[in-house]
Amino acid sequence: MSATTTPRRVLVVDDEQNIALGILKTLGQSPQYIAKHAPSGEAAVAELAKTPYDLVITDIRMPGMSGIDLLRHIRTNHADVGVIIMTAYGSTQVQEEASRRGSLLYIEKPFDFTQMQATIEDFFKRKESAAASPAKEESVSGVIPGLSLMDVIQMNCLARFTGTLHIKTSDGSQQGIICFNKGEISHCETASRSGKDAFFEIVQWQGGSFDTIEQIPPTVTIVESWEQLMMEAAMMMPDTPPPQQESAKPKPAPKATTPKVEPAPADTSKMLDRVMEAAKAEVTFIVTHSGFVIDKRIAQNSKIDLNKSGDEISKLLPGLFSVAKTLMAGTLNEITLRFEGKTTMIRNVAQSDLLFIVISPASVSSGDIFKAIERESENIKKIL
Repeated sequence: MSATTTPRRVLVVDDEQNIALGILKTLGQSPQYIAKHAPSGEAAVAELAKTPYDLVITDIRMPGMSGIDLLRHIRTNHADVGVIIMTAYGSTQVQEEASRRGSLLYIEKPFDFTQMQATIEDFFKRKESAAASPAKEESVSGVIPGLSLMDVIQMNCLARFTGTLHIKTSDGSQQGIICFNKGEISHCETASRSGKDAFFEIVQWQGGSFDTIEQIPPTVTIVESWEQLMMEAAMMMPDTPPPQQESAKPKPAPKATTPKVEPAPADTSKMLDRVMEAAKAEVTFIVTHSGFVIDKRIAQNSKIDLNKSGDEISKLLPGLFSVAKTLMAGTLNEITLRFEGKTTMIRNVAQSDLLFIVISPASVSSGDIFKAIERESENIKKIL
């Protein structure tokens, strides 16, 4: 490293030493980086107090001080320090969208260290670009000051948070709540809306503050996955503010955009209900080839962990399609996995990037599962 080059200082925070050492080894191949490992959030706080860093890479779930607690500390005491979150939860698509729009970068475990290096390079490119042309951004303040509201929601979902966010706009004219039950968004409410309508209204507010309440009401008005809600909300939010037009009575944005996203979730829900019934299924998913869960259902008496099974399936699919490409095997039609007590069928929806995944008792014939999926495939192509 030349005397005129400013080193990039990176602190890696993870209780899993092998992952941290792998990142340090990767960065150590370039003289541009100075990297150090902190085995806990507490150790990271002490290190940040005595040494300046440009970037902190932290796991979200650690014993003692969690990654979220560390993030709060960094945003309060070291506002110029960037953060990359390592997480084993959530959809890669959602994380990429949140990273593009928000102030955090995410990388999903397991990852290869080349991927991590690319994420780090992306951070420094963004930092250098922002320094060259600084722009003022609206954000929310509160227990994690300096983050966008979408960042705060994402962090609570990834951390499997149970509690309520009470959100107010900057001028105090609007307020609402978003309730989380083990990371899933279970209820939202504003002065005039509830459920998904309220969620889409809240995420479009510009600026404001929030408080965290470690309790949730028994009311459940949202059954879709948080990944689906985040993606729908991202599609409703333009990359740049629309040009202002002179008008005596401008239309409020939430009322104009919210109805556009209503039909698909309702239709997919009915499809999954029909598949559940016809295939006597315990769990049913509609997912993309990349593993992003569009919708899901679980039987009331099932002991399957819906979130965990969805996470594992999401991790499986990219590798499955990668093998198919390597073998030049063409388009996937169907895979059936038989276990001692369960049958799992993965079937492609023709001419689309969608899959049905159905888990049924082993006593149900694969033919019945096939027929249940096939009946809904044409319907799903019409709405998604």
